[in-house]
Formats: sequence, structure tokens, C-alpha cells
Amino acid sequence: MCRHPDVVLAAVLSMVALIAVPAQAMDVSPGALFQEPPGLPPGVSCQQVAQNPEQVLHPPFSPGAMPGSYSCLPNNVAWSNVMSELGMAIAPATLHGARTSGIAGVVLSLEATLTSINSDSVDKTGTQYWHRAVQKGKPDSILQVYALNARKGLPYGFEIAGVFGYMASTSLLVEGGDLRWAPLEGFRTGPLGRVPDFSIGGGVRTLTGASTFSVTTLGIDGEVSKPITVADSAVVTPYLSAQRIIIFADSSNVDLTPGVDALQQCGWRGPNVPANPNGHAPYDGSPLCQNKLSNGSPSSADFGNNRTFQKAQIHRWRGIVGASYRYEILSLAGQFAMDLTDPGAENANLGVSGDRQWSVSLAAGLAF
Repeated sequence: MCRHPDVVLAAVLSMVALIAVPAQAMDVSPGALFQEPPGLPPGVSCQQVAQNPEQVLHPPFSPGAMPGSYSCLPNNVAWSNVMSELGMAIAPATLHGARTSGIAGVVLSLEATLTSINSDSVDKTGTQYWHRAVQKGKPDSILQVYALNARKGLPYGFEIAGVFGYMASTSLLVEGGDLRWAPLEGFRTGPLGRVPDFSIGGGVRTLTGASTFSVTTLGIDGEVSKPITVADSAVVTPYLSAQRIIIFADSSNVDLTPGVDALQQCGWRGPNVPANPNGHAPYDGSPLCQNKLSNGSPSSADFGNNRTFQKAQIHRWRGIVGASYRYEILSLAGQFAMDLTDPGAENANLGVSGDRQWSVSLAAGLAF
């Protein structure tokens, strides 16, 4: 079979395609990651207040209570846990030895990465964050990312790469790029030729396709590898890497009560600005509502359920072990990556918890 790399490549690509086992819908809905405000009477939720703000004017609520005092709050702990695990699923995968593809070298490959998540875990607020975030059924325990990777060697031991792919069972796309440097590149004989190859590099991956949040993962790694020639024709390169992961998560304005239409409930007549004929001084841009509560107050409380989650910067370490194989133009690789420390070790301020995550990555492609 080694005499026919096209057959091997077809077989490997078929295997990669079969890994895309249909999973449950895993689109993340940050609006479901809310928590109750303090002072709510027993048996009443902020969602119920949003649907019927008039009830706040009556017992068991205290006299003088107003609906705006019982808006849903963003659960920043649940948010940080979901974003942390989502960010690890798109972290840059090495899938090559420390040696670059060479000045004239180009490698095109298809990559598949399967990453575990703590789908049933409960955070420090008592919330099953993945069950909340995934609204359509029980969340799957694996996130699947499939991508096309193009690597190009440069002079002086540098190499760049571009990545484009998607996360299966979601509407999310993955985009990014890598840059690395192999300072010992070019030494094939003499004392330095016997030293394992070494490289340092960095990669960025970002998720697009979500209107309410963004996640970007930065990976900085150091790698060692040693190519081994097999039967004077193929080269197997085992490698070992340590990777520093930094995840940046941000949200836009998120509706924590998506089942309630704030504009309809208010009877919206526009913002209170000078250009609005219904406006009046002081012009503060607040919503003007035609609908009123029984006490004469405007029915505008649901606007208070539009919130943003706190920006999260999450730090993690993971180790990577893998091997690549090359025969003529055929290039294959596989690796296993896992957290070196608990996710909450450096992120206690964000409430990040859960078990360590692992990833399995495979790649098949052509090297020119």
C-alpha cells in the first residue's frame, strides 16, 4: 500500500469523514445563562416577573416594589465555564514535528479535532452550565472541529499557516493562523544534526457565526521532535509539546428573557430624544412606552433584562504528544492533548471549574 499513497490518502480521508458522527445540536445560547436577583419571594422567578410585571405590585411582593428591581442577572460563572471549554475546543492543534516544511515547502491537510467537555458538570452557582447553554436537548460530551490547514515554509526556519473550518452540529465557523520558528532548521549533519528539532510558535483561533458572543483562543507552544527514517522511504516524527492557552471571551447585549418582547410589552414609541415628537426633557434616550402598569408606571421593566456578560480572560496549560508520518507527498499526523493543571487553577476569580479536558486530533494531507 505504501507504493500507492493516493489509496492511503483516500482511506484516511474516509476515516476522518466517518468521525463526524451526528451529534446533538450544540449551538450556545448565552441568554439562558441567567441567575435570579436577590429579594425574590419564594416560588417566583425573574422570568415570571418579565412575563407579568404587574404581579410585583401585589403581595407577596413588598409595598412599593417595582418590576425593574427584579431583572434577571447574567450568570458570569456559568458563562466563564462554557467559554473556557468552548475555547479549548478550538485551541491550535500542532499536528506536525518541530521541523518546518522548508523554504519551498507547502502542506495542505484536513484536520479533525474531538474535544471533551464537562457536559453534566455543575458550576459554583449550582448551575448545569452546558444544559442551560444548549437549549435543544441534552448536550453532547464531545465537541467536533473540522478544518482545512495550509502551511508554507519561509526562510530562516519560519513557517506560517492559515486555518478555516467549522464546529460540527453548530452554526459556528473557526478561523485562524499560525506562526512558528525552528532555530535549528537546516542542521542535518554534525553535532547539531543529532540534536532533536526544536521550535517555538503561536497560533490564534476565533469563532464566528454567533451574534451574541465571541471567543478567541491564543496558543503559544514549545515543541521538540526527532524524525526517524523507515525503510529509506518514509519518515515518522514523534513530537512532544507544551502549550500555553489564553482564551478571550466577550459578549454583546444579550436578552436574558428571550420569551418576552420588551418592545411589544412597552408599546414602544421610540427613544426619548429631541428628534422624537413624543420625547420630553430631560432627553436621556430612555424608552418611551405607551403601555402602563396599574400604578401608572411605564411598562418598561423588561429592557433591564438586556445585559452583557463580563469579559473573561482564561489561562490554561496543556501538554501534547503526537506523531507525524510522511511518504512521498502523503502526510499524516495524530496527537493527544490534555490539560496539565485543573481548569480552575489560574481562573478562580472567574469561577472556572470542571474536570480537565482532552483532545484527539488527526490530519491527512499532501506535502509538496
